Amino acid sequence: MVLEVIHRFDPWSDSWCTCPKKYSLNPYTGCAHRCVYCYITSYIPRAFECRPKRNLLERVERDIGKIEKGVHVSMSNSSDPYPPLEAELRLTRGCLELFQKNTIPVQIITKSDLVVRDVGILKNMRCVVSFTITTMNERVRRKLEPGAPPSEKRLQAMRELAELGIAVTLRLDPVFPVLNEGEV
Repeated sequence: MVLEVIHRFDPWSDSWCTCPKKYSLNPYTGCAHRCVYCYITSYIPRAFECRPKRNLLERVERDIGKIEKGVHVSMSNSSDPYPPLEAELRLTRGCLELFQKNTIPVQIITKSDLVVRDVGILKNMRCVVSFTITTMNERVRRKLEPGAPPSEKRLQAMRELAELGIAVTLRLDPVFPVLNEGEV
């Protein structure tokens, strides 16, 4: 079974991995956050140039029928699903609407507070929103994640989602000795 834009996510291909099965979808190629520690620079050309995937919603709709029942989709494992472009293009929102309509559970991994815009969809589907925060020191954050929203905005987004009953998690990573240790 060939999936076009939604792919099985198994980066380790190891029988010892105990992670549940999941699929991966990146609505955009590249990421506007420009984090200095980002791993995508090793395999995505023009990694910090965020580009929408062509005909994404039509391609996602075709792939949805091939998704194994009960297996969730993780958005996004390479490129944040809420880059500044998303405010205008609404591709992530369109994908969420398709997943909600087809009762597909979703995990969103983001550094953006823009996710709050989509609470109307998220509160009516099985989902979890995982926010990455590296530091609460804004001066350090601007150097490490120059294109990402301030950490305080991410915390506020977490509060808003949690108050509405949407599951949220915090990813405290990466850890840089001296730069962000002892902050929590």
